[in-house]
Amino acid sequence: MKTKITKVVALFTTLAIIFSCTEDMEYRDTAVSPVNQLYEPISGKSVELVASATASLFFEWEAAKAEDSGSPLYEIVFDKEGGNFSNPLYKVLSDNNGARNYATISHKTLNKIGAAAGLNSGETGTIIWTVIASRGLSTAMSNVSHKLTITRMLGFAEVPSQLFLTGEATEGGSDISQAVPCSSPEQETFEIFTRLKGGKSYKLVDKTNDNANYFYVDGNRIVEGEGETTVEKDGIYRITMDFSIASVSIQEVKSVGVFFCPSNKVIFELSYKGNGIFEGEGKVTFKQESWGKDQRYKLLMSYSDKDMYWGTLNDVDSSPNGAGQEDSYYFIKEYGINEGSEPQWNHKWKFDNQFDGSMTKVTVKFNGANYTHFVSLGDGVSPEEPETTPKNLFLTGEASEGGNDISKAVQYNKLGEGIFEIFTRLQGGKTYKMASSQEADAKFFYIEDGEIKSGDGITTVEKDGIYRIKVDFSNKSVITKEIKSMGLWHCWDRNVLLDLPYIGNGVFEGTGTISPSNNDNRYKLLMVYADDSELIWGTKNDTDVVPGENPDPSYFYIMETNDDAEAGQWERKWKFNDGIIGNNTKVRVIFTGENYTHSIEPVN
Repeated sequence: MKTKITKVVALFTTLAIIFSCTEDMEYRDTAVSPVNQLYEPISGKSVELVASATASLFFEWEAAKAEDSGSPLYEIVFDKEGGNFSNPLYKVLSDNNGARNYATISHKTLNKIGAAAGLNSGETGTIIWTVIASRGLSTAMSNVSHKLTITRMLGFAEVPSQLFLTGEATEGGSDISQAVPCSSPEQETFEIFTRLKGGKSYKLVDKTNDNANYFYVDGNRIVEGEGETTVEKDGIYRITMDFSIASVSIQEVKSVGVFFCPSNKVIFELSYKGNGIFEGEGKVTFKQESWGKDQRYKLLMSYSDKDMYWGTLNDVDSSPNGAGQEDSYYFIKEYGINEGSEPQWNHKWKFDNQFDGSMTKVTVKFNGANYTHFVSLGDGVSPEEPETTPKNLFLTGEASEGGNDISKAVQYNKLGEGIFEIFTRLQGGKTYKMASSQEADAKFFYIEDGEIKSGDGITTVEKDGIYRIKVDFSNKSVITKEIKSMGLWHCWDRNVLLDLPYIGNGVFEGTGTISPSNNDNRYKLLMVYADDSELIWGTKNDTDVVPGENPDPSYFYIMETNDDAEAGQWERKWKFNDGIIGNNTKVRVIFTGENYTHSIEPVN
């Protein structure tokens, strides 16, 4: 009886706390102020929308204030010119799921808003926008609005219901009845993963017979008619065609692999089999932890310019439990390599227990209504391990910074078990090799056809340069990239304010006056490779404050991001201290040690 009375008292106490927000028992939500100023884009700005996956427009406004000093959430709302936003055309959350007082809105989204405003393809018209701030249940619409004039993209008034690839370059050849079907991941969009032959032509058709309508790719646009398109070289390609904006994106797929989360690496590669299917097998060994065995995995796709994860569409957190090949458990979705708070672990599946220690086959299907994959027992035998996986790795030889004296060999950074990386200068035409230590009895390795081999062989690069070299002994792979430049990149100006030449031992350093426009103090680092591809290096800890006089060293830690300079304008930046802008400043970037880092300080 006493227990029952105690539970009743506890229940009424909890209810009293919930409903005692005010003395008169009336719940009052936190008030929020309206946004008083809109900054970007300025009112009356004109934008010609372009068919590019990275094209976007930046919006920014004054922060609102909440009664409880918390952070408001924001929505940008759009309406026709002359409207009052009571029935808006479109709403968009600000960046970081509504938490930021700015937003990066793609041209494709703005094109949809223009269509909702009654603008036809290619037509120019004016829309208006403002911001709604909210905190809890309280909302406040800004009493300020801006005009924005947009010119819509040239899309197709009639979009085909299906699409195929045909032609000499395709898997089906020139026989239109054997044309390869595309998937349709969303309305008015078609996509295909396929093999194409370099130098030979292909075209698009909406039927596999003589009554077909023809289309072709011209640059990054879809054009109606019987033109033809080629790719420069044989390869596996992902082609995405958006008929709503007549745009095309073509990406070369370099590899697809099974990414084992506990090891933070690909454990075996998948080969392309045709018809959008990748398949491969390798040995899977679960990682023993104190709480049990870790069996989490996903997929890693490497394009010619970036890496992306493919993970679970439905964010399951269990093993398949007998799910069949067509079960939604196996459906896949693409994610950024740095997306989320824990990109190594997000959006993963779990191997069934039967695969622990076994040869395992993984099949990935990029065709049909849903992209998916399946796991089954493999038919092969376990692959041989590399002959030796050193605990440490060094670079030595005539081409290296340390020369032929092995005691001066330059050490690689260790990224994980059997994975090493180095940023270093190499002399073209001269030789280098890798060593397990700086001692005379070191074991040596060399590179042949992009693969690590054990022995006293030698390696060369064609020309003098600064190189980033990544070595993975688990699959004997080597990735070598020449670095053309390194610089301090200003977020507001979107350009390099200070070049950072390489000075040796993995260090880039430059000195000069930093004079950004608008006195904006946000910056990142930009690395440009010899093929002109760009890589942004940003803060490892995603800070949004100035470092101050005695900052924690981790403030300056750097990590590479998946964003290019345009798409990654505002995320993962640092801020200059007072006294940096307009003064002579030294910036140093250090690619050595457990954490890559940098420093920035005024000099006399």
